This record gives sequence, C-alpha cells and structure tokens, in this order.
Amino acid sequence: MRYDFIIFVITMRCSLFTAIVTCVLFNAVYLKRFETRCKLVRELVKVGLPQHLFLGQWVCLIEKVSNRDTRALTVLSSGKKSYGLYQIPSRWCREGKKGGECNIACELLLDDDIRDDTECAVTIFHREGFKYWNQWTNRCKNDNHITNEIYKCPDLVSQRSMESPDRVSVTHSEALRVKRRLSRKGMERSRLYSYYGLPWLA
Repeated sequence: MRYDFIIFVITMRCSLFTAIVTCVLFNAVYLKRFETRCKLVRELVKVGLPQHLFLGQWVCLIEKVSNRDTRALTVLSSGKKSYGLYQIPSRWCREGKKGGECNIACELLLDDDIRDDTECAVTIFHREGFKYWNQWTNRCKNDNHITNEIYKCPDLVSQRSMESPDRVSVTHSEALRVKRRLSRKGMERSRLYSYYGLPWLA
C-alpha cells in the first residue's frame, strides 16, 4: 500500500513538472512570435506593408515599443492602455467590440494576426506621422542602422536581386506618389519632412 502511494506521488510530481515546462515553452513561443528581425520583416511584407513606406523605420519602431511581442500590453498609472506589436493607444480601438478611430476591438491587437494591427498603425502614420510614437522619436528618428540591416534578410535580398530596373523605377515612383499625396493634404514640402521627422525623405 505504501509502495503504491509513493509511486502515485512520484507520478503526480512528474506530471506537474511536465505541465509547468510545457506552459513555459508554450508561452515563450506564443508570446514572442517574431524571434528574429528577419521573421518580422517577412511577416510585415506578407501582410502588405509597402516596402517603400519606410520599412526599416517600422521595424525599428516595433523593436523599441514592443520588442517584437505581439501580445505586449502597457497600462499607465492613468489607466490608459497601449496594445500589441505597435503599442497602439486605446484611442484607436475599443475594448470588447469594434470602435475607436481604427474601428477595431483592442483585443484583436494582441493576437498573432498582425494584418489589422498594421492597417491601424499605417492609419496613425498617415494622420500623425512616426512622431506620434515617442519611442520612435527618441530611438529611431536619426538611426538608419536597422534599415540597412533588414535588407540583408534573405527574403529581401532575393526579392531585390530579382527586381529589374523597371521595377526599381516603379517603386521609386510609388514613393514619390505617396509624398505628393501627403503634400496635397496641405503640407508644404519642408514641413512634410519635419512632420515625419525623416530628413532623408528627399
């Protein structure tokens, strides 16, 4: 009888240990989907973030505000919250159901599907610029290191090697169209550069 009890205790302890290890491993993988910069770049391109729309600056922003964690949630002492990969403030979403200026439920900014997060972040960018995120202003604005580094990622290297001169010129013209569209919204050329804090746009 005593022998059976010892076996039972050992079995229970092993099961508990296994469960704890499994949970830790699951959280490590699930909460940190983008373990590398290149994986993040691949996903951003996959969900449709245009490469001419300052891809390196987006990667830098994401790294500084959320450390590439899709489930990052920041709660300030004032009660204000920022959600997900881009740390989108609650002004742009609504808890429990769609709402806010991006018309999205805040909870959807905490899952691994970053398509809707990216759409909202781009909306913020077109209205407010990168300067909306203080971390970008403080840690990315004058730093092109990540921009240079991401183009060493295999996906972008292979894509660029396949591009013809015609494709490169189309991409450049698309970038110019973006700048002209923003200019038509009432910003003078010089103000446009300072607005986004990107003096190298010209």
